Amino acid sequence: MRIRHAFFAGLTAAALALLPATAFATEAPVEMPEKPKGTKFWVSPKAVEAGGKVTAQGRCVTPHGFSIVAPEGFTQVADKSVKRAGGTDVKVTYKALPGAKPGDYLFVLLCDTVEPSATVKVVPAAKKEPVKKEAPKQVSKVPAGAPQTGGGPVDEPASAGWLIAGLAGAGAAGAGGVVLMRRRPASRS
Repeated sequence: MRIRHAFFAGLTAAALALLPATAFATEAPVEMPEKPKGTKFWVSPKAVEAGGKVTAQGRCVTPHGFSIVAPEGFTQVADKSVKRAGGTDVKVTYKALPGAKPGDYLFVLLCDTVEPSATVKVVPAAKKEPVKKEAPKQVSKVPAGAPQTGGGPVDEPASAGWLIAGLAGAGAAGAGGVVLMRRRPASRS
């Protein structure tokens, strides 16, 4: 009878040890959604002050390159476009020159035979109020609230599974040791 108990305790410990591994093995991989097809083009923000930045974005579906025709009063600052299978994800940043006059400006994306366009509005600069000076604080960064000490093994579900499996294994090993100690013949003194 004792052998059966020791066997089932070991079997239970092995099952508990494998439980976290099998739980994570059944999760399905997350797939990224497919990018939309077709040529698209837009600018953001739709309105900008002189001296501000605007980003022309979109998708150019062609095996060839693309080109953006920027209006006068804008200069290119950065091009973070990425060429992918079947086209290019367009992302080009422009800066409105400080002397740009208020009005509508047209950006055009040249992509094979398709030429979508987008409009950005340059607005007059808002008048800024003078900044009031306040007395400087004695400390540059003031702590707020309780200290963040981080989580422990119980806060993280994966760690909790391994913790339970480890405790079950230790319990099974202890039970097996007790069974073996009881079966040991008494020593002669």
